[in-house]
Amino acid sequence: MRLLLLSDIHANPWALSAVEAAAGPVDQVLFGGDAVNYGPEPGAVIEWLHRHNAVGVRGNHDQAVAWGQAVVAPTPKGALGKLLWDWTRAQLGREELTYLRALPLSLLWEGEGIRFQMVHATPPDPLYDYRLRPEASEALFAEVCSGVQAEVLLLGHTHFALQHAQGPLTVVNPGSVGQPLDRDPRAGFALWEDGQIRLMRVAYDQTPLLKALRKLPLEASQIEELIQSYQEARV
Repeated sequence: MRLLLLSDIHANPWALSAVEAAAGPVDQVLFGGDAVNYGPEPGAVIEWLHRHNAVGVRGNHDQAVAWGQAVVAPTPKGALGKLLWDWTRAQLGREELTYLRALPLSLLWEGEGIRFQMVHATPPDPLYDYRLRPEASEALFAEVCSGVQAEVLLLGHTHFALQHAQGPLTVVNPGSVGQPLDRDPRAGFALWEDGQIRLMRVAYDQTPLLKALRKLPLEASQIEELIQSYQEARV
């Protein structure tokens, strides 16, 4: 069984296409949330997830766009995301909004006897918790993973890739496909194959992305700030 693990695509189909090409054929796509917002092509990403029968969960930006609920961090990047909620929602039709609203907060998926628990942030706090970053303590991993009944816990949200063994449980965050924040602008993803997980990166041409970003309904200074965050992969 070969699985493609994705999270935090953020309406960036150019990064997603590069990931698809780099990953090659897979049996299933598992998705850790945040299909939309920040990026300029939310509909294209939702269509891709639907076409590939991706199994996944709702992220905080999916929730914000689908219901207009404030679920972003109080940072400059979060403020830009909030400005784009209404615009993103206006780009989506009824079926696409229904798709976002139907995504669960948590999901258990099983393949070949391996259980994958999916949640965008953490099991205790599926939308908001940013604590599980690569530098998180053993005590925090133990606290957050307590009660998880699966072999693999798939997370997203932080835009930082990690793989951590917590007893018999493997915690994996594949990083962000569409908007990395770890100073590496390449698209992040992971492959699961026969019990082995590989965290991977792939470069893509940002030219069409940056051209589309310049058309967003933001002030010129805000657009430049957003473009810089993509080019430099940082907040």
